[in-house]
Amino acid sequence: MARLKDKDESTFLHSLAVSALMIAFARSLGLEEQMVRLLGLGGLVHDIGKMVLPIELLQKPGSLTDDELAIIRTHPERGHEMISQNSGLPKAILNICLYHHEKFDGSGYPQKLSGSAIPCVARIAAICDVYEALTTIRPYKRAWTQSEAIDTMLRSRGHFDPELLKIFI
Repeated sequence: MARLKDKDESTFLHSLAVSALMIAFARSLGLEEQMVRLLGLGGLVHDIGKMVLPIELLQKPGSLTDDELAIIRTHPERGHEMISQNSGLPKAILNICLYHHEKFDGSGYPQKLSGSAIPCVARIAAICDVYEALTTIRPYKRAWTQSEAIDTMLRSRGHFDPELLKIFI
């Protein structure tokens, strides 16, 4: 995480915020404290694969080209590969890293999983990741209000687990 902070502080801060959201969400779901901790750790490392991506892409102020987007979309697999080398990490953390961009309708990446085939921890991470990204200033957009973010997420049919999203809201 320290190396991620040195490379791209905005991704580092995003990861901290996602971790905090995941902890709060997990507690509101009534999950056991051990699982709450795993979700928090998963939030910290969910974007760790961005460490190996070109900084110019991570900080690009405008829209990404199709080729650039394809490179960005490799970060879940790259991150999973990086943290898999630490054999002591629980599967929940690995699943968050690898599957947090899967969509409930199967249109996500990297494996186009759908519904309950997406591990629950990754479905939780997807909600927290998108909410945090929408409500934070980025080089290419202003920070949205909470209501704007929630409205957009509700209108993104197929993106999120509908039951988890309802509880998150």
